[in-house]
Amino acid sequence: MKRLFNPLMILLCAGTIVSCSKSDQVFVEPDPEIINPITDYKIVKTEDPFTFKFENLSSKYKSLEWRFGDDTLRTDVSPTHTYLTTGDFQVDLKAFSELGMSSRKLRTLKIAPDSVAMVKAVKTGVTNQVKFSYVTKADVQSVLWTFNDTKPGNTSVSLEPLKTFLPGALVSFTLKITTKAGSVAIISKSASTEGVVDDITRSAIYKPSAENGNTNENAAKLIDGKVDTKFLVGTVPLTLEFTYDSPQIVKLYAVGQANDAHERDPMTWVVEGSNNGTTWETVHSVTRTQSFKEEMEAKGVVGDARYKNLFYFSVPNPKPYSIYRWRITALKSGGTFQASEFRLFR
Repeated sequence: MKRLFNPLMILLCAGTIVSCSKSDQVFVEPDPEIINPITDYKIVKTEDPFTFKFENLSSKYKSLEWRFGDDTLRTDVSPTHTYLTTGDFQVDLKAFSELGMSSRKLRTLKIAPDSVAMVKAVKTGVTNQVKFSYVTKADVQSVLWTFNDTKPGNTSVSLEPLKTFLPGALVSFTLKITTKAGSVAIISKSASTEGVVDDITRSAIYKPSAENGNTNENAAKLIDGKVDTKFLVGTVPLTLEFTYDSPQIVKLYAVGQANDAHERDPMTWVVEGSNNGTTWETVHSVTRTQSFKEEMEAKGVVGDARYKNLFYFSVPNPKPYSIYRWRITALKSGGTFQASEFRLFR
């Protein structure tokens, strides 16, 4: 009997131990799957140059936050947004998942004034008179033209103002456009009797035929946009060549007078154009009888104001050329040339 009792007791105890172990087990819930949102979108232009459609292409998200770079916040899926000015704006879209995970995408949106409106200036047939106008797809509320000519701050609210310029003058002006939505663009340009012009000098490959080893008066100073610097070199004839990626129509060019020594002024020169670098055609030629200083004095200008001036020359028959060159053949006196600027205007 003893032999049967002991094994039974052992089995009963073992069953009790197993039963106790199962009751002590703790169920651990598995970690939720982490899903990261994917942020993407595209920017679509509309007819209005200030208004853009932002098409959401994000996935695995619960909510969105749009920031358009102008202190505006939107949470709708694919918003349409109108900017109130031109400039560079950083568009920032953040996408959030169910668990609060986030991702973002940044893009820079550029609204250039020239993309809002194209400004025109055409001859009217009246001597030295130009009619201004503009073309835009914006819904315009008002315009304001400001001309910085002989009367600085001269303004007009006309859609097509008429202006009479002095021959060879280059006048800067602005056009302020305000749309019915309150957006504003200010377009700054320059114009002559040949119409609206753009300075294209520094977009060319520039090659002088002679150089000055002094970096304060080297050839680069001739195209640095400053009349306070100058190019000085003791070599005449002198050729300055400008090569463009594609043919350009030059309507106007400017020669900048230096700060002293009017005997170094160029007096005889020719501007030429070519499309192959071998065959050249005359764009404009000049033979002066007065130095720039003497011309200013003849106009009654005295003192320092006689120097550091820009003199503009209209091209009588503009044609497209990919290469332009300025060839100086004679100075007022001596053999040392100097000038502060040479600029080409398209």
